Amino acid sequence: MQIRVVRNDFARTIRPSRVILLTLAVFLSSCSFLGDSVGEWCNTRAWVRTDLESFIYQHFKNGQQARVGVIPFISQANLADRYDGQTGLGTQMAWGVQRELLAAEVFPVVQMLAHEDWAGRKQEFFAGNFGSLAFARDAGLDFVLIGYIDWPDRLDKWVIYTKLLDVHTGSTLWYGTSTVTTNRPDMIEVSSTLGLTDRRPDMYNMQQIRETAASCIVRDMITDPEIDNG
Repeated sequence: MQIRVVRNDFARTIRPSRVILLTLAVFLSSCSFLGDSVGEWCNTRAWVRTDLESFIYQHFKNGQQARVGVIPFISQANLADRYDGQTGLGTQMAWGVQRELLAAEVFPVVQMLAHEDWAGRKQEFFAGNFGSLAFARDAGLDFVLIGYIDWPDRLDKWVIYTKLLDVHTGSTLWYGTSTVTTNRPDMIEVSSTLGLTDRRPDMYNMQQIRETAASCIVRDMITDPEIDNG
């Protein structure tokens, strides 16, 4: 009888430790899962694609530099990232694309154009692009990159249309649709429920989404069509 009592007391002693260890394991697993699963994804469908490096090599010789301007993207939503003050989403997106283009080193000169308002903003992108071409031509540029952010009713999915236009001929060298999604709000909500973070699920940090979108757009724009199709 005494042995049984000792065994029962010992079992009662180690059970709380096991519970603590199991709880700690679940906690660490949750942290690891959240850390590995949070992120953004982007894919682009090219409607018009040109081998830009070959195009520039053929048309710009004898030390002449190809100059491209980036106009702030058209955005239906009047939103700004809380870390970027009052700068509009379209301007933030354009700055990100300009940085990616500079890093890609395809164009020797990449210039940001501070021109956000012109008549028929959405129509300007989908019908002619005459205002954008005229503005870039007046600035002495060879190419102009324009974009339109189609953002319907959800903050975790962006659809962005981009065009690269030859200012001299008006022809489209690149036209693509990029879709960017994020699961950060879902993961923040889960982590808040588990007590792993005190961040509010309704607070969106759009910086990561913008950076992913800008990288995706430029990467697919400068990809050799033969490599991309192969």
